[in-house]
Parts: sequence; C-alpha cells; structure tokens
Amino acid sequence: MKKLLSIILSAIMAVSMCTAFALPVLAADVKSPTAATLQNDKATVTVNGENKQGVVYSPSSTNPNEITFKYDGDGTLTGWENNLAALGLVEGTDFKLAQNADGSLTITFISQNAVTQWNAGKVSVNALVDFEEETSEEVIEEEEETTKKNASSKSPSTGASTAVLAGSIAAAGAGIAVLAASKKRDAE
Repeated sequence: MKKLLSIILSAIMAVSMCTAFALPVLAADVKSPTAATLQNDKATVTVNGENKQGVVYSPSSTNPNEITFKYDGDGTLTGWENNLAALGLVEGTDFKLAQNADGSLTITFISQNAVTQWNAGKVSVNALVDFEEETSEEVIEEEEETTKKNASSKSPSTGASTAVLAGSIAAAGAGIAVLAASKKRDAE
C-alpha cells in the first residue's frame, strides 16, 4: 500500500513539475490598445477621407441614440462630413446633427431606420482637417528630438518567472521529502 502511495505521489509531483514549466507558454496573447478606440465598431471614421487616427466617438450617457464625435489629432478641424443622406436618411426625420461649441459633432438618431443603419455599421463620418505643411528638414529635426533610443544592450526578460521556478523547486523538494519519509517507514 505504501509503495502504491509513493508511486501515485511521485506521478503527481512529476505532473506538477511539467505543468509549472508549461503554464507560461499557455499565457494569452497581449494586444495593445489603439489610440482611437471605436465603440462596438459601429461607424467608419476617417480624417480627410483617409483612415487616420484622431477621431473618437462615444454614446451619450443620457440618450443611447446620441453619438458624439470628437477630433483630437494634429491639425485644425474645419468641419465634418457624413453619409447619412446617401443612406436615404432625412435630417429632422431620421436624425439630427449638432455642431458643438468645442468643435465636436453630435448625431441623434430618431427613426428606427437610422438606428438600423448605425447597427449595421453603414454610417461613415469624416473629419475635415487642415494640416499645416512642414518642410522636410523641420520634420526630420522634430523626429530626431522626439525619438528615444534604448542604448541598453540587455534584452527584456521573457519566459518563466523566478516565482514559478522557485515554486517548482519547492514542490520537488516536498515530493522528495515525502518519498524519503515513506521509504524510511518501509525500512522500519
């Protein structure tokens, strides 16, 4: 009986050791957030007709059918465009547009047809932005000033952490101690 118990315990310890080293391999992938996060990916947002970052939108906390678009990128915001009329929606009947004092655009969806177009991801909003042209020398100087380089020759640590390794060693030590104690009792 004691030999069977020691075999079972050693098998459990062996599985524990293998699992301790395999767990870091099973960690989930890490995805970095983007600068402009879209709520539920419902709308297509562009800057001057191009897919650039800078336009963010969020639903109103008081009216779930009201969405506010803001531009927080470089350049000067000159206006907004949307495709609501192209989708067959009529301002005043299906939706309302409001230019806010801070330059943001608020769209309130009134009809069920407008809400359906939004939920289908067919709504597109374009920020019209005036970018000041810089000479290439100014751009190069600006990039050299803002770029931070890592002069360290040490690579970032990866793989199993020291806590996992220490836990594995402790588990192995406990297993060895149990086996030694059971063998000592068998000898007596």
